[in-house]
Amino acid sequence: MTEESPEVTRLSHRESQIAQNYAGGESNQQIADRLCLAPSTVRTHLATIYRKLGVSSKLDLRDRLGAADSTMGDPDGAFPTHPEKPSIAVLAFENMSGDPEQEYFSDGISDDIITALSRSLWLFIIARNTTFTYKGSSVDVRRVAKDLGVRFVLEGSVRRSGDRVRVTAQLIDGATGGHLWSERYDGQLEDVFDLQDEITSNVVASIQTTVHLSTIPEPVERTSRPDLTVWELTMRSWHLLYDFTPESYAHAKTLLERALALDPESAEANMVLSLINHHIAIMGFVPDVKPTMETAYALARRATQLDDRNEYAHWALGISCWGLLKYEESLAALERAVALNPNCSLAYGSLGTLLGILGRSDEAIANQDVAIRSNPLDPSIFFRFSGLALAHYMAGRFENAIEWAERAIHRRPSWFFAHFLLVASHIALGHDEDATSAVNAALFASPEIRVEDLNRVPLKDSENMATLRDRLLKAGFPM
Repeated sequence: MTEESPEVTRLSHRESQIAQNYAGGESNQQIADRLCLAPSTVRTHLATIYRKLGVSSKLDLRDRLGAADSTMGDPDGAFPTHPEKPSIAVLAFENMSGDPEQEYFSDGISDDIITALSRSLWLFIIARNTTFTYKGSSVDVRRVAKDLGVRFVLEGSVRRSGDRVRVTAQLIDGATGGHLWSERYDGQLEDVFDLQDEITSNVVASIQTTVHLSTIPEPVERTSRPDLTVWELTMRSWHLLYDFTPESYAHAKTLLERALALDPESAEANMVLSLINHHIAIMGFVPDVKPTMETAYALARRATQLDDRNEYAHWALGISCWGLLKYEESLAALERAVALNPNCSLAYGSLGTLLGILGRSDEAIANQDVAIRSNPLDPSIFFRFSGLALAHYMAGRFENAIEWAERAIHRRPSWFFAHFLLVASHIALGHDEDATSAVNAALFASPEIRVEDLNRVPLKDSENMATLRDRLLKAGFPM
């Protein structure tokens, strides 16, 4: 057995795998498929490998590796390494009904969840044929996670009583055994397929958010390390997106600029940077929002060109269009996002907001209902609530608009658009004193709020826009 050179031992296990496969003749795409990575991530790793080993060609790489032992990485090779993407194993849901004939229902839910999760390019999902080998046995979830090389394990149970069925699901951190998310669903078996679809949609939408926010547990204060990969930089920025503060967004921009410097063709990094710019603009964290909106739009367009099957890229494109009055393009992008992943609650919610902007209130409410029902713990749910307020406002149901605007403000007191809808609805109902109180509360929460901020989320119909603006001015908002 030959001794490894010091340079080769500096490679991580993942870099060793890529180096060996690439030197052996595999293409970037073949390596990406083998290791469940994006091709752009493989390119980034190869650049790091070349730098660490001091080589400049595949031939040099082959020669350097040939001088080292081929057992780089995990010495025993007993367990697979975690993919760079968030990884999940969905175990067969346990049939607790005591009726073997109900096995089809519990298995069907597990199958549907696996299929639905597999549609997301952000996730790595263990196939059914593998996870179902644990069916019927008492398993240690941490052992399953280690055996399969995944970070998360989803397990659940189904219990039937008469015509009613109860389904429980829980997402577990495979490293610690701790519960990250759990939910219980009750329903009638009158239409078993509709019930199965509803449970699947709710489970998938909820755990997608939980997985994204749990993938990179390391505090962002430590992200100054120069060795972070494009994926790690992007995922940390995704976390920061949900802070909704100018400081977090400035930090995220720095991380994403590092990511794009490493790999300009990363669809994920372009997409998340678009989202950061969009939120900076829509939440008023820059004095002149138009250039930031245009930047968000260009980045989202770039992301969809790099990866047309990424539902989040199309979602980013859809919302980036609003402030630029590109309503038809927004509609096409958001409908594309939903078509690519029918369990993407963010796309459903934003589609609902767009339909409200367009004055299509009933359709707007239907889409917002899907988003809220399927992902009730979404940190950005205040956008869903203000979207419902907008839909009711546009339909002239001002009492309903007030109710939802107040719920949005409760979740995010600084969200200007919810304040606008609340005040305008009070004015429409002749509640002048309530409107004045609401204006004072808005200015207390966000002293810089002005009527001109309405241009961040402009309504398509100019008359509706003018009426909304007049009501805000009448209530006492500064221009």
